[in-house]
Amino acid sequence: MFARAIKEKSTSLLVCLSFMALVGCAATPPGVGPLERSSLGRSVPKQAPLTPTAPISDSPLQHGVSPETASPGDKITIAIMLPLTGPEAETGNVLLRAAIMALFDAVDPRLTLLPLDTKADPEETKKVALRAIEENAAIVIGPLLSENLLAAGEILGPAGIPIISFSNDSSAAASGRFIMGFLPETEVKRVVDFAISEGLLNHAALIPEGRYGERVVTAFGKVVSDAGAVISAIERYPPDSDAVFEPVKRLSNFDKRKKDMRDEVRFLRSLRSDMMDDIAKGLEQREVLDSLNYDAVLVPEGGALLRTLAPLLPFYELDPKKIKLLGTGLWSDKGLLREPPLQGAWFAAPEPQGSKEFQKRFENNFSEEPLRIASLAYDAVSLVALLARPDPSLEGEQPFSINRLTNNLGFMGIDGLFRFLPDGTIERALAILEVRRRGFLVVDPAPTSFPRFGFALKAPDNR
Repeated sequence: MFARAIKEKSTSLLVCLSFMALVGCAATPPGVGPLERSSLGRSVPKQAPLTPTAPISDSPLQHGVSPETASPGDKITIAIMLPLTGPEAETGNVLLRAAIMALFDAVDPRLTLLPLDTKADPEETKKVALRAIEENAAIVIGPLLSENLLAAGEILGPAGIPIISFSNDSSAAASGRFIMGFLPETEVKRVVDFAISEGLLNHAALIPEGRYGERVVTAFGKVVSDAGAVISAIERYPPDSDAVFEPVKRLSNFDKRKKDMRDEVRFLRSLRSDMMDDIAKGLEQREVLDSLNYDAVLVPEGGALLRTLAPLLPFYELDPKKIKLLGTGLWSDKGLLREPPLQGAWFAAPEPQGSKEFQKRFENNFSEEPLRIASLAYDAVSLVALLARPDPSLEGEQPFSINRLTNNLGFMGIDGLFRFLPDGTIERALAILEVRRRGFLVVDPAPTSFPRFGFALKAPDNR
């Protein structure tokens, strides 16, 4: 299988595909060799492929001519810029494998995928961007990091070559320089809006320090304000599991609540009444402090640090049974299902079914579990393959024009409905998932369409 050949690649990226005997093997220099679908590419792997990224039902983009009718001589080069060596090589190579899956699923002999190694270095990114121009790339997918995206934009922007990157940094987006990553602003808006619609009007938040946290707190403040709800408390914490205790303690107002209880006990005992003494004794024996003045807490964290934060909440008398915990797509982690404090919590993310099917196919092909963001590469290549289809009704318009890439109706991918906005950011239709012991339960499905005019979600302000 082609999967084994890719997994056994050297660091010099001598990519040799033998995908079900569809493609010949030819060694290529590092980051140079294009990967093409052969003329026999109508064969499919044993696992039925997912539906390639496609526009929603009434999009004019769906009426193109089938690629089988296109001339194989009309080659379309898709450059994909990834860190295939260096510190981000693991992520880069997983993204490349997902992109190759999409290339073969596209069944279009005209498409050529040109891997270019950025090495996660901005200067190297500029060099390979020049190579993309030399190779007449029609569009560039990648790079991974925002600083590399900005570097690539300096070269590719003046050349008029559009970019679909994997970054989620809205500040790196611009017209013709699109970001495909999951924006925390979108996730925060979706989950907080849903909580407010369910009657949770008093909010608090535990926000990580740094650029990500700044974006989250800005989006959080705006959505709560726009809805006429209230923010009662915000605490920030550093990216250090040993330094999160005090921020959680402050958020729960633990010291004051405990002092208030002790003061109440002293006052009752000062009344020198048997009945008041009994009440005071009951207060001393009570394990739960008085309630807090908010009913939802946003915790936009993931991984090991979230697993550290979660048990601290009930420890400091912030009861998840009374206060709804809210999260972002970082919670899309099966390991969190075993965390008792997160049971019943809500977070915003794509509906899981599509990613489950993609993950299964990826594992079958490559004998490894993909990173969560691998689906972005699959969707990006599938979108390019869709837009590459000849369509006489376009009257000479370029297949990857800004107009076509920002189709207002959007496109359906593995991670659900999405569309690029004119400022280069992305809008996604997300579901609300609830953490349960046996899996994530969809409590509010993702929207199935975008409005024809205006935006369902306001784009982040990039000024």
